[in-house]
Amino acid sequence: MDDTFYDILARRYDVIQSDMDTRKWASYIKDLIKKHSKIEGGGKSLCDLGCGTGSVDVHFTDIFEVTGIDNAEEMLIEAASREGGEDIIWSLQDITDFEIPFKADCFVSLLDTLDHITDPEALEKVFANVYENLNPGGVFVFDVITEKHLAETFADNVFFCDYDEFTLLWANEYDEETGFNTANLTFFEEAEDGLYRRYDGELVERFYSVDELEAIAGKAGFKLLGLYGELSDKAPSETEERIFMVMGKDI
Repeated sequence: MDDTFYDILARRYDVIQSDMDTRKWASYIKDLIKKHSKIEGGGKSLCDLGCGTGSVDVHFTDIFEVTGIDNAEEMLIEAASREGGEDIIWSLQDITDFEIPFKADCFVSLLDTLDHITDPEALEKVFANVYENLNPGGVFVFDVITEKHLAETFADNVFFCDYDEFTLLWANEYDEETGFNTANLTFFEEAEDGLYRRYDGELVERFYSVDELEAIAGKAGFKLLGLYGELSDKAPSETEERIFMVMGKDI
């Protein structure tokens, strides 16, 4: 079977994200969980929604029993094959309608996963499902991108990245009226015959304000416990491109 765009994206995802310090991200998330959770030590079980290739999850296993959920089988194949992946339960499910056979002590959703859920009703289902499957006193930690990131950094720009084994072109479009951001991606990858194969795909995100997210989470029963700048212990600045939010479930 020929590779699809999403096969290539999964196989090359870690290279594209190679400037991300996954160990630092995991350490930061663990600190937020310990700070805000009412479960001793932050709890023992962690569930990652939209885990992708699991590059951050492998750094949670020192203190948590980790479950990673994603609806992209190609991503989970990559996750299971990475070092430390054998210590994690990988589950192929849609995060808007997932099921787990236990209640977790904490949930996370990283790298603006929630922004890719462009239907507010579907996002409401995510929060409701997390709340239902979260132990009392537990927390839901996630990050989202800011409007500055979409309107100024991404905007209507074109990005070009030439890696050793493939080339990526990214034509971006951001609609300030709707808050929708569309990334049209094209991969060129060299095949065994020396020719290059082209793979085209589209990734769509939606900007949600803090007030919108707090309201959506509040419908499920969550309370906002913390709001932070990117990998920071302080409130977001006006120039922030990513923020972290911590939602809690009362005991």
